Amino acid sequence: MMNPERPSPASSDDTANTNVSDEHLSPPSSPSISSKSSSESNASTSSVLSAGSSAGSKPVVSKRPRPPVRSWTASEEIALLEAVVAYRQKHGLLPSPTALAAALDGRLRRGEGRLGAQEVAKRLRALRARYDKAALRLSRGTVPVKDDDVTIYRLSKDIWAGMRKAKMEKKNRAADAREEPREFAELAGLYPCLSAEVEAIDVVSGAAAAGMLKRAFRRIGDDTAARLEAQAKKQQVAEAKASEQLDHLRRDVARTLMKLIPHELP
Repeated sequence: MMNPERPSPASSDDTANTNVSDEHLSPPSSPSISSKSSSESNASTSSVLSAGSSAGSKPVVSKRPRPPVRSWTASEEIALLEAVVAYRQKHGLLPSPTALAAALDGRLRRGEGRLGAQEVAKRLRALRARYDKAALRLSRGTVPVKDDDVTIYRLSKDIWAGMRKAKMEKKNRAADAREEPREFAELAGLYPCLSAEVEAIDVVSGAAAAGMLKRAFRRIGDDTAARLEAQAKKQQVAEAKASEQLDHLRRDVARTLMKLIPHELP
């Protein structure tokens, strides 16, 4: 008795051709059939990708998108400045970015992660720079227009007005001078580092100003001389350390090269 001959399974090419024909000729399929076709399409796509990677091609690596950086709103900047003012009134000094971040945690940028000290410090620097520019514009007659800008300016003034004034006074401060000049040798004994710098500058100043700076140095006041002496001494110490490090490096290089000399001998 002969068994009935079973039909052979269709090849993948025949199946693909059949599906394409059904898609163009048949009416829209039901949702169940559509989901089945979608899963089959995903499976075929995965097989193509795996085949491509096995053939030696580099797999496609999807890059994780960076989280969006949201700029601060005016209300958030006002809340930050108010916290700085309140802390200063209570403690008599400006808070650290870490203390501010801890105090404002949960009050600002809710739902976007914790507020970090680095972000607070960066925003305070931006607000400080903005206040300096606004103060300069105000001195020229340009006033803030928006209510939020006025509030931010007033809060910034409460925080940084004194610092800006001290900075301007320091910048415009004239050197204190003595009516009676002192001998250069006396000043060299009191301020040796500063005197050495004066001599060095006088040497390279040119023939037109030769000796002029040394004569002016004789009228320098003690406050200015002490401040410049500290700066000159600090610079000379730094140069001495750098010179010592350079000498150490050169000795190390020389020792290393000496070990290589036998390889250069015939």
